[in-house]
Amino acid sequence: MSQFSYSGQEFGKQSYVNSGLASEPQKRRSSLKWILIGVFVPLLLVVALVVLFIYSGVISSLGGSKMRLAAVMVGGKWGFINPEGELVIQPAYDYTLGFNEGLAPVQLGDRWGYIDSTGELVIQPAYDRAFGFSEGFASVQVGDRWGCINTVGEYVFQSLGDRACQFAEGLAPFGDGRFMGFINSSGEFVIKPTYDGVRGFSEGLAAVHVGDRWGFINSAGEFVIQPTYNGARSFSGGFAAVLVDDRWGFINTAGELVIQPTYDTAHSFSDGLALVVEGDHYGFINSAGELVIQPTYDYDPGSFDQSFSEGVAMVSVDGSYGFIDSTGKMAIQPDYVGARSFSEGLAPVVVGDRWGYIDSAGEMVIQPDYFGAETFRDIDSSYKPWKR
Repeated sequence: MSQFSYSGQEFGKQSYVNSGLASEPQKRRSSLKWILIGVFVPLLLVVALVVLFIYSGVISSLGGSKMRLAAVMVGGKWGFINPEGELVIQPAYDYTLGFNEGLAPVQLGDRWGYIDSTGELVIQPAYDRAFGFSEGFASVQVGDRWGCINTVGEYVFQSLGDRACQFAEGLAPFGDGRFMGFINSSGEFVIKPTYDGVRGFSEGLAAVHVGDRWGFINSAGEFVIQPTYNGARSFSGGFAAVLVDDRWGFINTAGELVIQPTYDTAHSFSDGLALVVEGDHYGFINSAGELVIQPTYDYDPGSFDQSFSEGVAMVSVDGSYGFIDSTGKMAIQPDYVGARSFSEGLAPVVVGDRWGYIDSAGEMVIQPDYFGAETFRDIDSSYKPWKR
């Protein structure tokens, strides 16, 4: 008895194939089918790979692939390198603050302008001072007046006060020449200038100075935490450092004093730890107020690199620099004349009189060939004033 299989066509058009007695034409058709499959399947795979490659390039061009650059000084001028140490923007600038939102302010002589990531000067050097972009806007100064430009160099508003355009959470501190308030992206005062000083918004609140006291307002300009402190820093990680008489402690967003004011100085929380100073030395506390790293390191009031970043903190030991981890253990030995904090997986360090870059294992991945070096950053990141 022959074994047959039903091919599944419509009734009246059935087709049967004898598995053991197929005709020569049927065999040829079957062989041709497998030949075609053998040719077209690999071809389709190649086409798919080409399409994927092109699509990846398009996504990259649209900002889907992170680009990291660091400013370095070569022969008295500043340019930019990538994480492989390749000079991708030639050193032609007297100084730069690095990239934010795709553009970098650069100094040429006594004027500032902006370049893009190819090194092209896209906003001409027409400013006495210029800062990085934040939420689509940047502060620029001409003479004694500040203004705000967009990413094509157009003034959105100008000559409104003595400070401009460091936007955070949709608002920017701005002054009327006497008092400070907050403007929106149209340059309109949404929080009237009634304060003697302000800090930018962070975690929904902004520190404001009224007379000789500091408190915190929300984005509607309402006092959430009354001005009762002698000093205040921005919120970070749910806590803000505040000065009570002459000692620093921490409050939460409800205004409750959760870490008692016992320190000479305190900085904002970063990576879950906050730098605190006792005398001339600093250590770190956790969010419970516990001193997890004893204050044994020399404090430099002018340094912005001593807080934790990417799991480690730069420390000075007998004039040399290394890095500790969150337990206080020396993660990278203090073998360097100078250093900056880690960013994008790399940290600038000084060997002799030149700067290079180490990775998180302490390996020198970019040789110390530079007279100056700044931290790596994602070129699309927004400008943020240092929190302390």
